[in-house]
Amino acid sequence: MKDPRAAHELGLLTRAAGAHLRRRRDWGQSRTAQAPCASPAPHKGETRSPTPLAGTSAVAAACSDLDSLRSAVAVCRACALCESRTQTVFSDGTGSARVMFIGEAPGRNEDEQGVPFVGRAGALLGDIIEKGMKLRREEVYIANVLKCRPPDNRDPEAGEKQHCTPFLDRQIQLLDPSVLIPLGLHASQHILKSSSSMGRLRGRVHTLGGRKVVPTYHPAYLLRSPGM
Repeated sequence: MKDPRAAHELGLLTRAAGAHLRRRRDWGQSRTAQAPCASPAPHKGETRSPTPLAGTSAVAAACSDLDSLRSAVAVCRACALCESRTQTVFSDGTGSARVMFIGEAPGRNEDEQGVPFVGRAGALLGDIIEKGMKLRREEVYIANVLKCRPPDNRDPEAGEKQHCTPFLDRQIQLLDPSVLIPLGLHASQHILKSSSSMGRLRGRVHTLGGRKVVPTYHPAYLLRSPGM
């Protein structure tokens, strides 16, 4: 890999997600649709995600495929982020490998290009996917919890996540990935409905609704932390 700072995280991802995917390929398992699973009761140290608002919940539920969901997201004006965005950022990749990466929110470059994880962080994520996991970037699916960029790249607010949660939940239902890889603290806490630290969440495989969840550091954090 070009950047040794991602080597440790890559090892964790390869052991967790890579082994799971190799077993699926070796066994020749066919893709089967999964019914949406009810969220389990939170354990100690966990918290529920904000309850989705009825408006975006109804819009997301009415979408029968990812294309219609993308179109619905593109015209969403449920929160104030619609006023400052250049465009929504829905996803990248086909998801044919049944691996879904989930970041927290688009940044400036993503807002300009309409594609998640571009720039230096995107290049590092690409190295992790292609050189480490031996998958092509287009084979995986990349999205964010928020579909619009928060001003000045600030952290997502609870109300914003509340509006966007139905869209992300529907994305996951329609794509039906085997492995979810949340990138960074906000995405990991959101997906796992947990208030635990990143240090406690990463380094192991979680199970949620029949899917494997492998939290890891955000590529931008790895770039800022040369000691990783």
